[in-house]
Amino acid sequence: MNMIAAVLLSVVSADPSPAQLELLKVFRSEFVTITPGEGKFPKSFQMGRAEGGDAAERPVHQVTFSYAFSVAKYEVPQNLWEAVMGTNPSRWKGRRNSVELLTWGEAVEFCRKATALLREAKLIQADEEVRLPSEAEWEYAARAGTKTVYSFGDDAAPLGKFGWFTGNAAGNDPPVGAKEPNAWGIYDVHGYLWEWCLDDWHPSHDQAPADGSPRQGADPAARRVLRSGSWKDKADSLTSSARRPADANLRDDAVGLRCVLAKVRP
Repeated sequence: MNMIAAVLLSVVSADPSPAQLELLKVFRSEFVTITPGEGKFPKSFQMGRAEGGDAAERPVHQVTFSYAFSVAKYEVPQNLWEAVMGTNPSRWKGRRNSVELLTWGEAVEFCRKATALLREAKLIQADEEVRLPSEAEWEYAARAGTKTVYSFGDDAAPLGKFGWFTGNAAGNDPPVGAKEPNAWGIYDVHGYLWEWCLDDWHPSHDQAPADGSPRQGADPAARRVLRSGSWKDKADSLTSSARRPADANLRDDAVGLRCVLAKVRP
């Protein structure tokens, strides 16, 4: 029996199989710990964009974190998704390619199942969970302490070194991490795939949370927030503050996910 077949059989069990455990250990090792207010990590940042971009990126507002969290270096690759979910919905197949063609609900379900497996394997604590990032967490991590349009500056000319977009992508078939990371070692925050966030969509940052928490309501059909831009987009959609709405049931080969690991919120 090959590795993938063993993984698929194991998804019915609460205990990670050896094949799953191997991938889960890699996944756990690939988180960047973010400690706002300590070392190189500022406690607060200015979220949004004052000039240029889209009206949805305004108003600029300060977000201040009172907690630490970890961000995955990479978007979730297909081999990890298969190990956790038992299927691979992606159009552009590749073991370490980012998984795509998944809905917001499926992204949330992946996080739930990954949390259970990681806890069972004692790779995370019982009070920790894997989840989608809030929009504020996403932008804070993407900016990596910068105030510029991109994490590498205001000029889009070097963008091809950091991300996949219409300027250099013929199709979505690279492995994660093929480009250069931002200053905090996080890859593909500019382009490759749009990434689901926890937040419901609002057409501006007016009255957005100032503590890093997600902006969520009670409507399960609410549109959700996408961040990062993708291989299908031009440079102006790949900025640190660019955001886009999407129906929660959207399936697109330019949409994937990146995970956060953090303490369970009260």
